[in-house]
Amino acid sequence: MRRMVREHIRDVLAIVALVLAGLFTAGYILANQASALPSWLPFLGEDRFELKAEFSSSQAVTPGQGQGVDIAGIQVGDVTGVSLEDGRAVVEMEVDYEYAPLINEDASLLTRPKTGLNDMVIEVDPGVSDEDVEEGSTIPLASTLPPVNPDEVLAALDADTQGFLKLLLQGGADALGEDRGRKLSGALRQLEPFARDVARISGALAERRENVRRSIHNFRLLARELGDKDEDLVRFVDSSNAVLESFASQEASIREALRELPGALRETNSALGSANAFALEAGPALQKVLPAARALAPALRATADFTRRTDDEVRDQIRPFTRQVRAPVVHLRQATQRLGRTIPSLKTGLTRLNEGLNALAYNPAGAAEGYLFYLPWLNHNTNAQYLVQDSHASLRRGIVLLSCGASRVAENVTAVRPQLRTLLQITNQPTSADIC
Repeated sequence: MRRMVREHIRDVLAIVALVLAGLFTAGYILANQASALPSWLPFLGEDRFELKAEFSSSQAVTPGQGQGVDIAGIQVGDVTGVSLEDGRAVVEMEVDYEYAPLINEDASLLTRPKTGLNDMVIEVDPGVSDEDVEEGSTIPLASTLPPVNPDEVLAALDADTQGFLKLLLQGGADALGEDRGRKLSGALRQLEPFARDVARISGALAERRENVRRSIHNFRLLARELGDKDEDLVRFVDSSNAVLESFASQEASIREALRELPGALRETNSALGSANAFALEAGPALQKVLPAARALAPALRATADFTRRTDDEVRDQIRPFTRQVRAPVVHLRQATQRLGRTIPSLKTGLTRLNEGLNALAYNPAGAAEGYLFYLPWLNHNTNAQYLVQDSHASLRRGIVLLSCGASRVAENVTAVRPQLRTLLQITNQPTSADIC
């Protein structure tokens, strides 16, 4: 085998080169063909979003011929197959995954010729729903339309209509004949306002058509939901009926409440005005309180730390001490209440004493002297007058006559007057027992 390969090495290389050239050509053709390749093909295959649609007619729709799927004139996929199911044409399509989220559940599809040779393209209107179409689902026949050929339009006309159409075309030919171009031009110029108004009307009709389509779609969704929730709807109607009966039974109360409503609204308006005035006044005040409020948090944190540190002292020392001094404090309060009634008189007496001392200490301007200047002279004269001294200090000698009856009267009087009894004891006078 090796010897034969060495002998025919040129032939072997030529065959290998032909095989490689064939593979390269096949790959180039597959890479540049109009339709996408399946995902199982290595390097050239592509995984795409599969979608189906029912059409009443798939005329001129041929898969594998590069017929695409367009959204707003931009190709987003290709037609991959056509089949017949239950008398309807089912067109299979593959859409790039990056464009698949644009197609909603209420999307509509139209087949349109791309060229004069009826090369078809699937025009997709994405729809307005918020729900995306699921992969592999089939768009129903109600959301698709096939192309309309001119012969179909003519075939739909009866014999009289076709005759009138021929007359119209013949009259149009006569109108466009020789020497009538200028008149036709003038007539067309006169039709300009009409055409402008017709364009505006057509735009409004197109918008109305879109609104009607959206309304029908939404009504279909509403009807479907109501159909699924018929029992809930019945319960809602019954509940509404019961509520309306309750309102009817409370008609008098509701009417009375409505009569009171204007007064309540006036009071509410007055209250809101007061609240507004309060808010206007509270705004600047709260602005000024903000620094204190900001400083309150650190103060509270510091206080919390202080409270945690002094918890044992408060529990074990201050609280028992407070319980012990509670009874003395109560008695002290009772004593201070009676003392408080004497404080005004004591204050008045001290005030008068202060005024007397001020009068004594006052030294008038000039040669006159105050009372304190003459007080030592008074003391000197008193001492000079009372020269004889005994145990009772400076007192003049004299004779005090005290009878037995006077002594008894003095003892009776001093028995109820402690101050006089003290004075009687200081003078050391004889008692009634000694005299009588």
